[in-house]
Amino acid sequence: MAQLLVDYRPDAASVRTVSFQFQKKSLPLSANILTSTIVSFKSNLCGKNKALGKMNNIKLLLKVAAALLKNPKSLIRVIDEESTFKDYLVKKFGHEHALPAIDLLELFPDFEEAVQPYSFLEGASPSVDLAVLKALARRYSPCRYLEIGSWRGESLANVASVAEACVSISLSEKEMRQAGLSEAFIKTHRVFSQSLKNVTHLGHNSQTFDFSSLGKKFDLIFIDGDHSYESVKIDTQNAFALLQDEQAVIVWHDYGFTPETVRWSVLAGILDGCPPEKRNHLYQVSNTLCAIYLNGKFKTSHTSFPQIPNKSFTVKISATKIN
Repeated sequence: MAQLLVDYRPDAASVRTVSFQFQKKSLPLSANILTSTIVSFKSNLCGKNKALGKMNNIKLLLKVAAALLKNPKSLIRVIDEESTFKDYLVKKFGHEHALPAIDLLELFPDFEEAVQPYSFLEGASPSVDLAVLKALARRYSPCRYLEIGSWRGESLANVASVAEACVSISLSEKEMRQAGLSEAFIKTHRVFSQSLKNVTHLGHNSQTFDFSSLGKKFDLIFIDGDHSYESVKIDTQNAFALLQDEQAVIVWHDYGFTPETVRWSVLAGILDGCPPEKRNHLYQVSNTLCAIYLNGKFKTSHTSFPQIPNKSFTVKISATKIN
């Protein structure tokens, strides 16, 4: 009989202790592993879409946990997959500690950004990640931005407020329907970006899109599409061919399950898709779910869980009604 034990802390909205038992064998799991497992499991259920790869709701967590109990092999498969990718990377690249981390304040000593719009709904990228994108876009005048994998348009709208031109490549409505996504879900796409004059939306699977048809290069590229190994690898290969110059930047989202826990399958896709001579310029950005390709010399460290905070953020929140 399969059994899932969850110790939930409402004050921190997190899972503290988890144990998965199956056929008289016990497999203790950290909160990070459980979260990563459910994220991957949910992605498998709902199809290829970046918005479906994240969870921030305990009710949904428990629903997926119930599904896992009905099919515990899915849990074991996902854990085995991440372990397999980690072993692969350690043997091939020696990345036992994943990518070196650049402290956010090393990148932006006077870091201060306003994130607007922001939904605080399921699947939204952490606000600090959007702030980092916006701060990176400010480095270029003008900034030409490419986003691979969009949903409500929060990241697009934030970057568009400081960039000259933005292009989004994401699944078309037809492709979303073919993937089995509901009409209600499809309607949530582009809510924040559809009316922006400096944003071009292209409905196409990035895995098969002919990027040469764009006829342009970019200063900043954000990869946040399908997070499977093969898809990340292909998106990465395409992105490097689209960089404007040596100062151009690539950001990958969901490189980590949390800011302190790497997603090994995504890292494998990044490293295998990256030109070998560029790999020494790959980093994790502290306090975010982002990996980054960036030229320059930086002071770095290795991230592990748990960390003692070395900085404090100020958060001011206001809200306005959308008509």
